[in-house]
Amino acid sequence: MTNQEHQVMIKYLYKEVKILNRNLEALVKLLKQGDETAFPKLYNETYRQLFFVVLPIIRDKSLAEDIIQDTYLKFLEKLSDYQAKNVFSYLITIAKNLAINEYNRRKKTVKIDDFTEFSYYDHVEIKEEMNEAIQKALAILDRDEKDVFLLHVLENLTHKEIATIMERPTGTVSWLYAKAIKKMKIYLKEDKYEY
Repeated sequence: MTNQEHQVMIKYLYKEVKILNRNLEALVKLLKQGDETAFPKLYNETYRQLFFVVLPIIRDKSLAEDIIQDTYLKFLEKLSDYQAKNVFSYLITIAKNLAINEYNRRKKTVKIDDFTEFSYYDHVEIKEEMNEAIQKALAILDRDEKDVFLLHVLENLTHKEIATIMERPTGTVSWLYAKAIKKMKIYLKEDKYEY
C-alpha cells in the first residue's frame, strides 16, 4: 500500500467513524425524547464492537454477552445524565469498566490466563466452505495480523473500530492489515488459490 493510498484510507475511515458517531448521537437524542425504537438501532450499530472489547478481558462468551447487556442497562440508566459527544467511546468505557470489575472479582476465586495469549481468531465464525483455505492462509500470519484481518474481513469492523477494541493506533491497525493482505496474497499465489 502506498503512502497516498494509506492517507486515503485513513481519511475514509475517519469519515466513516464521524458518520457513525453522528448516527449514534442522533439515536441518543431520540432515546432522550422517549423514542424507544431508537434503542434497537443503537444496539445493532454497537453490539459487535462492544463484544470484541469485553471478550479478551473476560474470555467467556456467555459472560461477555451478559456484561454487554449490563453495559446497555447502565447506559440507559444514565441516559438523562449523558453529555459526551461520542456515544461509542462512552459505551466502550462502560463495557470495559464492567468487564475489568468482573475480571478482578473472578480473579480472586479463579486464576485467569494472561491477556497476552488471547486471540480473536478463536471467537470468529468461519464459513465451512472457506475454512480450509482460510486456515492455511491464516497460519502464516502472526497473532496481531490474524486478529486485525479477521475482525475487518469477517466481522466487517472498520480499522478505527478495531483500533479502539485492540487499544492500538489506527495507523498500526491499517499497517497490520496491509501486511496481512500482502502475506496472504503471496501465500495464495504460491498455492494457486484464486482470490
